[in-house]
Amino acid sequence: MNPHAFHVYLYGPDRGPIGGRFEQAQQRMEQLPGLFFELDGSFAWMRQPGSDEIYGILYDAAGEIQYCDLHGNCSRDTLTQLCAAITTRSLSGLEVLLLPEQDLQDFECFANHWNETAANSRGKPDHG
Repeated sequence: MNPHAFHVYLYGPDRGPIGGRFEQAQQRMEQLPGLFFELDGSFAWMRQPGSDEIYGILYDAAGEIQYCDLHGNCSRDTLTQLCAAITTRSLSGLEVLLLPEQDLQDFECFANHWNETAANSRGKPDHG
């Protein structure tokens, strides 16, 4: 499963809007078992408490989702399912800004390095 801790901002192409309407994303996300969604756009999905948890908030303006702040400790599968529920856009068209590094990557690149990142973070002390 290879979970690891992360904090990212999720954007659409060229750091633009993710697209789609807030209410439609909410409906799709609420179909994920165990996901709790608040009317302010914040949410928590705990598929397996302690090792597969993801938290975030959707930011919308001008009738569409602008970006999403995501953090947690989860598997690649969990993150992929959540991102697919957030947008109707192809995941390959999304961009991910890793925090605090400020490293911008396309979603595919970020997801492809997930297992490598999880392996590198094992055994390191938590300073947070």
